[in-house]
Amino acid sequence: MKMIKNIYMVLMLIALLSVSSCKKWLDVKPKTEVESTVAFRNEQGFKDALTGVYLQLTGNSLYGQELTFGTLDVLAKQYTNISGTPYASFEGYNYNYAQLELKTRLDNFWTGLYSAVANTNSLITNIDTADPSIFAGSTRNIIRGEAYGLRAFLHFDLLRLYAPAPASAGGANAAAIPYVKTIDPKATPTSSVSEVLAQIQLDLNVAAEALKSVDPILQGKTSTGYLRDRIYKFNYYAVKALQARVYLYAGDQANALICAREVINSGRYPAAQSANIINGNDRLFQDEIIFSLNINTLATNASNYFTRTATSLLGKSAVNYSAEMDNSSTDYRLLYLTGTADVTSILFPTKLIPNANAPVIYGNKMPIIRASEMYYIAAECLKASNPQASVDYLNYVRTNRGQTTVIASSSTPAQIQNEIFKEYRREFICEGQLFYYYKRVNASTIAYTNTIGNNALYVFPKPDQEIQYGNR
Repeated sequence: MKMIKNIYMVLMLIALLSVSSCKKWLDVKPKTEVESTVAFRNEQGFKDALTGVYLQLTGNSLYGQELTFGTLDVLAKQYTNISGTPYASFEGYNYNYAQLELKTRLDNFWTGLYSAVANTNSLITNIDTADPSIFAGSTRNIIRGEAYGLRAFLHFDLLRLYAPAPASAGGANAAAIPYVKTIDPKATPTSSVSEVLAQIQLDLNVAAEALKSVDPILQGKTSTGYLRDRIYKFNYYAVKALQARVYLYAGDQANALICAREVINSGRYPAAQSANIINGNDRLFQDEIIFSLNINTLATNASNYFTRTATSLLGKSAVNYSAEMDNSSTDYRLLYLTGTADVTSILFPTKLIPNANAPVIYGNKMPIIRASEMYYIAAECLKASNPQASVDYLNYVRTNRGQTTVIASSSTPAQIQNEIFKEYRREFICEGQLFYYYKRVNASTIAYTNTIGNNALYVFPKPDQEIQYGNR
């Protein structure tokens, strides 16, 4: 027992907690065999635990690669020309998730995300019962709000990966995933899709309430010390943006619009400055990022796939790239966020690799939630009831991306939806969001494929151990 405690403390100090079980992958026990008073004896312990969760998410098997520019974007056909390993073989798998190489990656999503859930639950359990006097100022509320927001965020991505979408036949009532809220080693029963969505919103409500009066981002402050760099933390507007995303996924457009507009109307996320985009510095449109992960090795990792001579190139033919732009001669996302491979007919995205001469503030960010999505959500919610307002939201983003063509207010809802789809494809390359779009709208297929869009395509299989032990 003493050895276990010592090991746990080392893991806490380096803020990287691992989770394992010989019987069930969800029998995670980050604190069931240690004394909580040791790890969470003071404010710094809570800060370290929360930092540990953020660090977990930056791993290559999660948002550092596979859930962003890696597996998810490969499956969404964000790249139509792939060379080298490890993704070239995916084409032959044709969405057969039983293939060992692909299956291993999908299994790692499950274990990695639930590991982060377990560590978040450990923090939440302890902060909810901690003596408030050990925290300075608003620190307790901020840590607590971020933790609840992260737990909702993690479960939502698990839901989007491993359960049917509400828009699919019977999707709302289908068995989904366990919504784990405790550190009890006993397995958590599986909830339905609608039940998980409700639990996500409950956690987000707690997060919003904790953050709404104390988060420095509300006053536009950069702050200092632990409260600095709110872009790297699950801040108040990240909570509201995630609420908008979740409500839209659930089909609740009224509430999705309310949340999206709160972020838009906050004034905290102005459009990226065209001068900084054109000079090559701002490839991430960073002023518009609501929540990102800080990954010091991001540019180095991305260079393995997005450089002129990359042997594992993830690219797209110039013909396809141009066809996806309404005006390929003006759209910044083509002109300033792509490079040309040695095979000159192939382009690749450069958004994750900073300009060599750019200030350091323009690097090391993996965008997870950005303001442009809020405009797309608002546009989708208004396409039938107020097409003028809908296209105004779309045209705002497009204008700030250099597009010169304007979507007309006379467009039908179907036409507006198609424009939204095209924006998701342009805007979120390397960010993993296009696959989720296809799934959310229950698209009949994924562009550049002949695969039928159904649950066999959009729902990843759970790890064999979960099925074997009944945690489905």
